[in-house]
Amino acid sequence: MGVLVQELLEQPSVPASRVKLRPVTLADTAAMFDYASDPATAHYVFPVNHSLVDSKKAILDFFMARPAGQYGIALNENNQLIGAVQLLDIDENNRKASLAYVLNPAYQHRGYMQESVTALLDMLFHQTSMQRIYALHEPENQASAKVMAAVGMQQEGVLHQTILMRHQFVDGCLHAITREQYLNK
Repeated sequence: MGVLVQELLEQPSVPASRVKLRPVTLADTAAMFDYASDPATAHYVFPVNHSLVDSKKAILDFFMARPAGQYGIALNENNQLIGAVQLLDIDENNRKASLAYVLNPAYQHRGYMQESVTALLDMLFHQTSMQRIYALHEPENQASAKVMAAVGMQQEGVLHQTILMRHQFVDGCLHAITREQYLNK
């Protein structure tokens, strides 16, 4: 296990104002299915979950099998899972990772995702050796682009036909923020 992964594992939860980032457990299966079964929500992120078994498998295969950088977004008031933020493709040598996120539609347009990503970036750039966070969104996914811009990520370009989604290659708008950019904003 590398230094960066070790640092991430030492941060199992991240507090924020209205939400907390915390590990996703099997107790979250029904809450995850609530948003993961919605085709519009899953469209840009993952295959639609057609059953609770699909959501349970996703929790086991992604959140529990590789917990470093995997966080559920839970409401502070009741600990209910409303989404997730994940660090993917963690590159130990270059201290960078890709960011992905999803939010239950019932909680969208209330600032929860911006609050969650801001808390995550703050933890990453103050408590770990992370150097760079980047994320991709499909050009038509402007809601995701707005979150990226709101947390200080800058668009660096478009990667043409870079993501295999829904059985076809799609473009990805690349956004990123470095430790220096974050600390100087």
